[in-house]
Amino acid sequence: MAGFYCLRRLLLVVPALALLSGCGGSGGGSGGSSVGSGTLAVRLSDAPDPSITALNVTIPKVQANINGRWTDVAAPNQTYNLLDLAKNDVLLGQANLPSGTYTQVRLFVSSATVTDSTGTHDVTVPSGSQTGLKINVDYDLNPNEVTTILLDFNVDKSLVKQGNGQYRLQPVIPAVVKVLSGTVTGVASDGTATLTNASVTAKYLSGSSYAAGTEVNTSASLSDGTFKVWALLPGTYELDLSYTDPSTSTTKTAVVNSVSVAANQNTDVGTVVLH
Repeated sequence: MAGFYCLRRLLLVVPALALLSGCGGSGGGSGGSSVGSGTLAVRLSDAPDPSITALNVTIPKVQANINGRWTDVAAPNQTYNLLDLAKNDVLLGQANLPSGTYTQVRLFVSSATVTDSTGTHDVTVPSGSQTGLKINVDYDLNPNEVTTILLDFNVDKSLVKQGNGQYRLQPVIPAVVKVLSGTVTGVASDGTATLTNASVTAKYLSGSSYAAGTEVNTSASLSDGTFKVWALLPGTYELDLSYTDPSTSTTKTAVVNSVSVAANQNTDVGTVVLH
């Protein structure tokens, strides 16, 4: 089956700034000599950032690249609060496209604002509305099949607060074929109460998807202590949790070993007590 072949070739994490000067081709249309067509769906999820309360991003258009040419996938023209996507992803859109190997997806971002403890601020998005934010995916769209790409917008690593207090978006977005990836959920606790804004890091231990020791993705616990780590390819992981008490500045940690992740499944590790 082509699924496991694709799984080996998927991009892990790509900072969008490194890609803004890459790839030729512009506008709609398709390339290549592929035969037939399939349906491509693009979904978006989020790894939350404990330092902000909202990140609203307006996405007018989504495109995919085949053989250096871009073709339209969707034109949602909607504003999404990325922090609302920590538990449930959202469909940006889908389209029937020529089958073949697609190398990138790009999100056009016309505007963005962030809300922190001091108010709501405009966010600079370099080339977001002109050339789009490009994410390497390298996936096969097979004839007469629906392929769903999941883009996990890692807000904590993507939003940069500059020295002048202004914000800049430098997206870090893991991208996977959704049916080939899994998730991990749990609850962060200190043994008596749940913990808000505990950081969660998923590190790869063994398997064929990544090199051992690779930090694959991160997340943070929500106000009820729950967390969800998206876009994890199959294998065995270690979860590293850390929480700093804002009133005492003391830090508590926990490690969960041998977390098994399977394709298209969620692994619930239950309540994790940090000491």
